[in-house]
Amino acid sequence: MSLWNQLGYSANPYTVNPLAPNAEGSELIVGRDKELRKLTTQLTSTDTHPTIEGDNGSGKTSLVAVAAYRAEQEFIEGRSQQLLIPIPDIIQMKSGVDELERDAYFAIARAYVANVKILDDLGFNTFDTSELEKWLGSPFIYGGGGGLSVVGVGGNVTRSVSANTGQGFTDAGFRQLVRDCLHATFPTREHGAFVGVIDNIELLRTSADARQALEAVRDSILSLPGVRWVLCGAKGIVRSVVSSPRLSGRIGRPIDLKPVPDEDVPELVRRRLAHYSTRPDPDAPVNPEGFAHIYKISNANLRNSFKHAQDFALWLDEEGKSQAPPTEKRELLEEWINITAAEYSTATPLQPGQWSLFDKIADAGGSMAPSDYEDFGFNSSQAMRFHLQRLEEANLLDSVIDEDDQRRKTISVTSNGWLVAYHRGKLQREA
Repeated sequence: MSLWNQLGYSANPYTVNPLAPNAEGSELIVGRDKELRKLTTQLTSTDTHPTIEGDNGSGKTSLVAVAAYRAEQEFIEGRSQQLLIPIPDIIQMKSGVDELERDAYFAIARAYVANVKILDDLGFNTFDTSELEKWLGSPFIYGGGGGLSVVGVGGNVTRSVSANTGQGFTDAGFRQLVRDCLHATFPTREHGAFVGVIDNIELLRTSADARQALEAVRDSILSLPGVRWVLCGAKGIVRSVVSSPRLSGRIGRPIDLKPVPDEDVPELVRRRLAHYSTRPDPDAPVNPEGFAHIYKISNANLRNSFKHAQDFALWLDEEGKSQAPPTEKRELLEEWINITAAEYSTATPLQPGQWSLFDKIADAGGSMAPSDYEDFGFNSSQAMRFHLQRLEEANLLDSVIDEDDQRRKTISVTSNGWLVAYHRGKLQREA
């Protein structure tokens, strides 16, 4: 029996995994109504691929999953004429164009095969998927993989189109087969599309690399019929990519995904605890009020907050205090924060000047650019670089320097760093 079962939950209520494109994900998302409307409008009403920019852990992937799922349900319920189907696989941004394209085509093929029977039932034109199944490497059993769940849908005549089995069994042939399937099923935007995510654009380190990679796939995966990609990234890189003239008309201006508002955080956790509870009185390691405290300490980073809540729950179990009353757990949470922050603070010896720089970055909101060196008491960015490297080695800062755009905020406090910043600030207040 897992820890969560013992506490009265069916699964980990503090999981850091993105929300899934299903009814559960739709139920658990909180504080994103405005962003969901924006994304849904772009998906259903424009020809460009939407983009989302937000800090790591802000919930970009969850937003796309829930928007696509809700649009899918609107079609099933007869409230929309466009069918949007989520692609379960998340495509990670890569500098290797061939690898990026291959991942995208195979993700589309898997989603198409998973949903072809449902598409048939809904009256859409479909391809015979036997060739796609060969490419995917194993026979597919219909009904799984996140496909639609429809009961009683019918009344239309389905016309299936057979694939050209005589085409060469080559990579180019596979890509053309995917295109043919998409074009037959979704010949226009008004018919609908599969919705996929190209995530972590900032992994390419510089905006020039990201622009180059996306420009290279402009006429391939970004021009596929029946697919709407949502490009997600952090650290300001999306806005730089959008400015590329070669991508004009292909990708849209980014939706700015800010942190979940503080006032919505208790309800967000309350829903999770209620959704996963298996008994009337589960023992929540972190209640909504305690989680709001963690969220504030974590600089409003939802993913980091859930990780801290999960780690605290494990610590409580190790200490044999999982059954402590709520008031005592709140005190224990503060004790865990102090212990964990102290461990991080001493893991890598730092000089007073490096601690001073860390404190200043945290006080400034947790992020900076290399060109801000004067604001932090240095004569040049080179003079500051060694101190930043030491703070990175201590896992207190994360630094990504964009050689093309020094104005971008590329240096930020890590999840561990925010615990340390809170602990240091508390010690200073008590001194």
